[in-house]
Amino acid sequence: MRAIVCSLGDFAAAGLWPRTPLAKAIVFILVLKLVGIAGIKMFGFPDRAQPSVDANAMARVIGVSPR
Repeated sequence: MRAIVCSLGDFAAAGLWPRTPLAKAIVFILVLKLVGIAGIKMFGFPDRAQPSVDANAMARVIGVSPR
């Protein structure tokens, strides 16, 4: 169990304090993506409403199958 906890601690430390320039760039991009996703969620669905899509709406978008 100690090895698992130690590995998880090392993983978290690598994300919090990256050592190489490549690791720093990767962490920066991941944080940037997380901020972008949170912004989209906040402005796209501000009241926690989910878009309602039914079978008729999907048929209208996709089109009728040629059977």
